[in-house]
Amino acid sequence: MTLTPRAAVAALAFGLTALAGCQQKMATQPAPRPYEANDLFANRQSARPLEKGVIHRNQPVSDDPLVAWLTPAGKSPTVSKAWKDAVDPTGTTAPTAGAPTDVANFVNEFPFEITMGDLTRGQSLYNGVCALCHGGAGYGNGKIPERGYLKPPSYHIDPKGEEHDAGHFVGEARKELPVGYSRGFDRYGKKVSLKEAPLGYLYQVITWGYGGMGSHETQLPNPADRWRVIAYVRALQQSQYVEDKDLPAKNRDELTKAGAK
Repeated sequence: MTLTPRAAVAALAFGLTALAGCQQKMATQPAPRPYEANDLFANRQSARPLEKGVIHRNQPVSDDPLVAWLTPAGKSPTVSKAWKDAVDPTGTTAPTAGAPTDVANFVNEFPFEITMGDLTRGQSLYNGVCALCHGGAGYGNGKIPERGYLKPPSYHIDPKGEEHDAGHFVGEARKELPVGYSRGFDRYGKKVSLKEAPLGYLYQVITWGYGGMGSHETQLPNPADRWRVIAYVRALQQSQYVEDKDLPAKNRDELTKAGAK
């Protein structure tokens, strides 16, 4: 059957009207949106709060070594009298759980054995998530600070102790730190290089963020991957202090050829 032009236009118009009606019904769902006001529940929200103690299937419990980066001391940190007198004479900024007041506040062992596979994955994640700011070798010279944004601390100390970074503000004065030292520990009067900072502290910074670095819990949602990145950072740190004589012959030859150029 052949439709006349007028009938064809009428059929097309009817079809478009039907599709529009269908789209409208599908777009206006009766289901409530998350956190939308709802008088049915006591909390007056459509999203119900989880009952105390509920965890999802793959979520580690709080005392699982995979997510327990604090020691008992770190859960109730203390500071020296000298720090209180210098920074907090009124006692109004007592440190909370996780404050880097002492290296003993943090665990310093990996919660699982690190294999070459873990290091390889840590390297891949570091290059994809961290290197933009921290740089490929961990000197804080990635593409983001190269364009004028806040420069992160170097993972490596200056052997001569002459180089300093911007540090952080204390009161109205900017306090400088030797390159490669932790700004978090320095805030509480502790001079700790990032090469010597406990593993749990590095895990905490990745999870919570610090200073200009936001939390990377979303970028690294698997807690095990955060430890793998830390393992790779430790490998980066060690790589900068290996003497030529301790390298395999192949690598020594490569260094010699590079120096000759």
